[in-house]
Parts: sequence; structure tokens; C-alpha cells
Amino acid sequence: MNQKRNLIYNDVQKLIAHHGTRDPRTILKERNVTLIPFKEKTKLLGMYKVILRNKFVFFNPFIDERILNMVFAHELGHDIYHYDLAKNEEMIEYELFNITSSTELEANLFASHLLIDDNELIEYIQEGKCYEELASIFNVNINLMFFKLNEMYRMGYPINRLDVCYDSKFFSEIDGTDKSNHELF
Repeated sequence: MNQKRNLIYNDVQKLIAHHGTRDPRTILKERNVTLIPFKEKTKLLGMYKVILRNKFVFFNPFIDERILNMVFAHELGHDIYHYDLAKNEEMIEYELFNITSSTELEANLFASHLLIDDNELIEYIQEGKCYEELASIFNVNINLMFFKLNEMYRMGYPINRLDVCYDSKFFSEIDGTDKSNHELF
């Protein structure tokens, strides 16, 4: 798995250099992925699907931008690593932050590397920022921050190992129809 994790990290760095941005929405569009908002309010946050060789991300437009940005980054990970799975399977809802599924783990690792810059993160860590502050600074959920911090530790960055448990059900517990998820928090 370490080899795959290293590949994901390297792929993200190449993708950022190629597209000149970390914005997953922009990268998805440049990769010819069609973004389609759900018309009705739904608990579902997003899904990636390939239909007749056309790539789609269906997303919940009623959630706040922070969550939506993480959803787009996660779905971009599926576009890069799980194209064949997405074209051969029925419509499936990928569960963000499910660390028991290798497919979801790969998409989450991809999203963490895309949305959180290593050097900036190290600077804030050296300033003594706590996990919650780091997540707020990078405008991500704390669970995605934990993914990134643990990856950086694994890659040998000068940070302490985290003794925290991810909330692997975090995104599955976000209700896309709940108005409290429609504002940045």
C-alpha cells in the first residue's frame, strides 16, 4: 500500500503542476468531466460515474462550499484511479472518509494531497497551530486534515505521529438536506 500511497502523492503533484491549480472543480472540467447538480435536495453529497465513455460527477449543490470542494477533490480521485470501476458498476455512492475501503482510502488520500499544501502546512505546524486551526485554515474537515498529517508523518516529514482516530463515517453522517450544512462553519 505504501507504493500506491507514494504514487497518489506524486500524481497529485504532477496534476497541480500540469493544471496550475489545486482547485478540483477546475481540474475536473479541464479533464472533460461533466459536473451535474442534483435537482432535488438529497442526503447524497456526490458520486462519480462513467456512462458511454463520458465522465460525470453528480453533486449536491445545496451543501456549503467547503464540503463541496472536498467532494469534488474526492470525486477527482475516483476519476483518476477508478475510471474502470465507475464504468462497469451500477450507480454507486462512494462514502467519503470510509477508511476500510481501498477505493475510498485512495480517493481520500488524493483529496488530502490536492487540497492541503505540504509546505504551508509545515509552516502552520511550526507556529503551533492545533488540528482544528489547521483544518480551518485550509478550509477542510478535520478528518481530511488527519489523513494529510498521517501521510506526511509516513513520508518522513518532521511532525509528530497522530494518535487520533478518524471518524470514518463523517461524510455519511452529513445530511445534504440539512440547512445547517448549507453555510460555511
